[in-house]
This record gives sequence, C-alpha cells and structure tokens, in this order.
Amino acid sequence: MTTRFFTESEVAERTRISLGTLRRWRLENKGPRYFKFGSLVRYSEDDLVIWESSRPAGGDGSPRIAPMPAKRPVPVHKVGLRG
Repeated sequence: MTTRFFTESEVAERTRISLGTLRRWRLENKGPRYFKFGSLVRYSEDDLVIWESSRPAGGDGSPRIAPMPAKRPVPVHKVGLRG
C-alpha cells in the first residue's frame, strides 16, 4: 500500500484554503489531519479525502424552503419643523 503525501502548499492549492489558514488550523487542532516528519508538515491523501468528505454543507437533495416574500417598506412621513 502506497500513501501519497502532500505539502501544505499543495493542500492549500487543492482545497483553495490559504496557507495561513491551514497553519492556524494546525495550531488550533482544526482542519485535516497532518503528519510531522522532523520540521516538515505533510498531509496524507487518504486523510484529506476523509476530511473533505466530512465537510459537506447543503446540497443534500432535500427540497428547498421557499424564501419568504419581501416585506413592504413602511412609509416614512417627514415632519417639518416650523420656525
């Protein structure tokens, strides 16, 4: 079994997440799982695929709720000052 590893720059490009965000997520223990080889940070392709598939938001095929109609603006009456 061969596991492919990505650099943080490759992950940033693949996910369109900034390098700074990936680095901050590592400090906050968020984001995809990573490995340290000495000072080198690497992400396994298997872990990236698992993390990417755990992130869906919306688009699950359920019927959409129709948006509520816009409210009519309340008329504003100008009150003039008599002087």
